[in-house]
Amino acid sequence: MESRQRQWSQVERVWRQFELMDLVMARVEVDPLVAARKCRGKAMANARKACLGCAFHRECCDWLERDSDLARFAEFCSNVGFFKECILDGQSA
Repeated sequence: MESRQRQWSQVERVWRQFELMDLVMARVEVDPLVAARKCRGKAMANARKACLGCAFHRECCDWLERDSDLARFAEFCSNVGFFKECILDGQSA
């Protein structure tokens, strides 16, 4: 039973991190089609992987709740370059 419980907690963590990345992408106004097509999907997969292994979960949540300064976000997010490359047309980074 303990193994199954650990498995579910890991699954929940994965979905939580992916949801967090989706919220960041919306805040930064990333074009999801551009992001998904970049390098035939490899760039998005790498960004998701980086987010999943990121140790700055709390900082990211705090930034989403209190801040919108991309420069501050760039201090802790390794995906900020990818996000900037995929911002919706007409928006500035």
